[in-house]
Amino acid sequence: MPFSAERLPVAPFDRVTEPSSVKILRESRSELLKPLLFIAEFCRRNKNKGLNMKVITMESSAFRSLTEQIAEIAAHVRAASGDKKAASSDRLLTTREAAHLLNVSTRTLQRMRSEQRIGYVVLRGKCRYRQSEIDRLLEACAVNEDAATPQELKRNHTLRTGGKPKGRRT
Repeated sequence: MPFSAERLPVAPFDRVTEPSSVKILRESRSELLKPLLFIAEFCRRNKNKGLNMKVITMESSAFRSLTEQIAEIAAHVRAASGDKKAASSDRLLTTREAAHLLNVSTRTLQRMRSEQRIGYVVLRGKCRYRQSEIDRLLEACAVNEDAATPQELKRNHTLRTGGKPKGRRT
């Protein structure tokens, strides 16, 4: 007779008289049998593929502690990978994306590279720009409307005029 995890129908009067410990035992037993049924189904499906599987038995308390340890390790791995993602959130942009963000042409971006006004990285023969470098350049070239000190006024004037004197000065 094939093994099945389904419980047999129980008469209503048996449910009332059943001790709670037996009920807990049945529920925990069915929970423990689920992985075994999954393994049995996996073996049945892969029988013709030549997989050699051995069944390892262990106490349920040892199995629970093992799964808890695996869950802790997985949490540490997720936390470590999250830290790396937070640290390396500096995205690399293509030339077109950087030119669009800076509102300049790709030729102007090339000129900025050759004048070393913007940092870049060459990957597989293509120039990439860090998002932080774009943000730095935008911040450096932004005109401050609330200039209070003479240095800020001079900086704003230099940014607006391009830093070159206009007209004839002697």
